[in-house]
Amino acid sequence: MNELNEKIYAGKRLSAEEALNLFDWDILELGRAADFRTRLAVPGAEVGFIIDRIINFTNVCEAECSFCAFHARAGQIEPYELTNEVILSKVAELVESGGTQVMLQGGLNPRYALDDLTAMVRAIKDRFPGVTLHSFSPAELVYAARRSGFSVAHVIEVLKEAGLDSVPGASDILVERVRKLVSPRKISVGEWVETMESLHRCGLKSSATMTYGLGETRAERIAHLSVIRGLQDRTGMIRAFIPWSFSPAQTRMENVAAATGMDYLRIVAIARIFLDNVRYLQAGWLTEGMKMAQLALTMGANDMGGVLTEEVVVGATGLKNKTSMDEMIDIIRDAGRIPIQRDSDYRQIRSFA
Repeated sequence: MNELNEKIYAGKRLSAEEALNLFDWDILELGRAADFRTRLAVPGAEVGFIIDRIINFTNVCEAECSFCAFHARAGQIEPYELTNEVILSKVAELVESGGTQVMLQGGLNPRYALDDLTAMVRAIKDRFPGVTLHSFSPAELVYAARRSGFSVAHVIEVLKEAGLDSVPGASDILVERVRKLVSPRKISVGEWVETMESLHRCGLKSSATMTYGLGETRAERIAHLSVIRGLQDRTGMIRAFIPWSFSPAQTRMENVAAATGMDYLRIVAIARIFLDNVRYLQAGWLTEGMKMAQLALTMGANDMGGVLTEEVVVGATGLKNKTSMDEMIDIIRDAGRIPIQRDSDYRQIRSFA
């Protein structure tokens, strides 16, 4: 066993330089090492999922990222804005199906002031107090602060007081070189970190994602993971990490070759080994498909994310992966794990052992 192998199986932290070497490992050896680290992070065979709904209340977005097929100017979906009545009807459908979490996502729409976002949150919480609002994003919070003339901390406090429970830490790729090429109108890496730390100071939890395959190098992928690991060391606020492969169809980056399934499994395994301070790593069935997500459960992932009764952003690229609670349970069982329905804090609601 070489020195790096010994370090992994001893549960020790890897440096960025050591993590880079993992890209050249045999995939099966890498998967075994990642599976070992998964069981160090969360012992047991349970794999969770949540029943949730993403409600994209508008697709008008000034960011107009090159990798996005959903925003109105991408030409795939006509501009729209949902009324609060429509949003409430969607939440009602979720609750009737046993769902517990709503993700409100709207992009950077200049027609939405802080008061509009606050009214949206309050309307949902007034009618559905038991629903968890895991909503908006660091970029949306910074945009709302700029438009309103308030600090980001104030915007977070106001939304929290209205009923916001947590914020998904949508990260794209935390590398300035790539961000300037594909999403120059979005927040910088530094602003993402500052917003996450503001959320932490306000007592809110979050998650972290990585959209890879945007032209970044291997070293830049590790740099992204390093930002997340450092933030987690300082705050402990990240409940889960979710890697996504970029889907180029219907975007302004259609010339970019899509990442392969092997790329995905390698990213999952490396993230599990490198992010030694993040308990849950979600298998990305939405972009990778259910079978690939099932494989990921043996290579570092230990959560299946949401059943997702509605999702339109990834769907705008032409990907039509869908699932149901029954299929989710079967996929987890067939991977040799115990399916559990969980809440937003990763607490068990019911087991399907």
